[in-house]
Amino acid sequence: MLAAAIFMLGLSVIPAGDNEAFDPAPYPVNGYFCESAEYAMAFAAAFAADADEEFAKNIVGKMAKREVCGRYVGVASIQRQETVIRKGIVYRITALQFREDNKVAWFAEVVDVQDQTSKQPL
Repeated sequence: MLAAAIFMLGLSVIPAGDNEAFDPAPYPVNGYFCESAEYAMAFAAAFAADADEEFAKNIVGKMAKREVCGRYVGVASIQRQETVIRKGIVYRITALQFREDNKVAWFAEVVDVQDQTSKQPL
């Protein structure tokens, strides 16, 4: 499901590593993006929990009390990418800058979920 979501969002060219060198050349994108990394992670978490994109957008919008995610179609280049762990979930966060209006939008994908139930021996 996650691979299909990445393909649908046109982000299959994003490199996998943290702080890896990437090609800043613009490429076409068509998907849901958010106005901050935090909102993008919330969107990715909702989407990973089997919410469709529109429903995930609405969940994040209700949390923010305004619309903070939406569909973007255009040509963008990667400006920043990093890996973040929040509440046991590993996210790959990407900032894209759109060529048409220079707006920066954020995308996050769930890369892994850490097991929070196992206890470490004392």
